[in-house]
Amino acid sequence: MAKTEEKTEKFIKADKELKEEIAAKLKVTTRTIEAALAYDTNSPTARLIRSYALNHGAKMFEVKEVENPYDEVITL
Repeated sequence: MAKTEEKTEKFIKADKELKEEIAAKLKVTTRTIEAALAYDTNSPTARLIRSYALNHGAKMFEVKEVENPYDEVITL
């Protein structure tokens, strides 16, 4: 097995009501909120959206890609 570089992906999960609340307070669209929470954007507004969401009940997740544990064939 060749060692590959580790890939991680971060995202913030918030409920629909929180997304709409942030959108109304910051006068942006819910699409802007979703892009910020998915770390697709990194503007000052996106950072503000992420911090507001985390401080108001949203959860942050970090997903790590792992190697396939079943890539070797085992004959039974």
